[in-house]
Amino acid sequence: MKRWLVLLTLLSLVVFASRFAGFEVKPRGNSELDVGTGVYTLPTGGTITDNRSGLVLEARHIQYKDGEFIRAQGATLKSREGDFSAASLEYLQKPDTLRMNGVRFSSRQLKGISAQQGLLLKDDVLVLKGEVRSNDPMLEASTLIVDTTRDQALVLGVFTYRDGATTLRGNRPDSTLLLNFADGRVRATTRVPVDILNRLRPYADRL
Repeated sequence: MKRWLVLLTLLSLVVFASRFAGFEVKPRGNSELDVGTGVYTLPTGGTITDNRSGLVLEARHIQYKDGEFIRAQGATLKSREGDFSAASLEYLQKPDTLRMNGVRFSSRQLKGISAQQGLLLKDDVLVLKGEVRSNDPMLEASTLIVDTTRDQALVLGVFTYRDGATTLRGNRPDSTLLLNFADGRVRATTRVPVDILNRLRPYADRL
């Protein structure tokens, strides 16, 4: 995920055209600056666009501080990993993480997936926890770790997975399921290679 470097100069087309300006901030109404803290508030929301990576954040309420964070409520985010919506989110430049509550996510591989919490890390790994649900393929789980660069997803804990005539279930807290996405198809297996398990499972502890 590209680093969020917020452009503080508001609505200056000349500055926005500069290649040094990573972000374009468009308030929906007023923009308020707390001079003491350096925090900008968009009380009626707006749009933040990263012109380099194509990330687009829209929200009904936004706060941000240059080089530190972005906080938003009632947010949608379009990214290379997929499209997100969240009741609330917080982006921290250091350590480059995006945390979401009440999150919904769709990508080429997974349609209409939702969870209570989400964490998108700089190494393009998405962690979802709490009542994880997906429409296509049908999935119910407690924890899902998506490696967006390798088109893989690891399910941890109790789960139910259904794709066409195939139904797989895990009834134990240590149950695992690996989903591989290739050529528009999903291949699911409960026999998760040790190297993949060891690589992805630690991410669950980050959220």
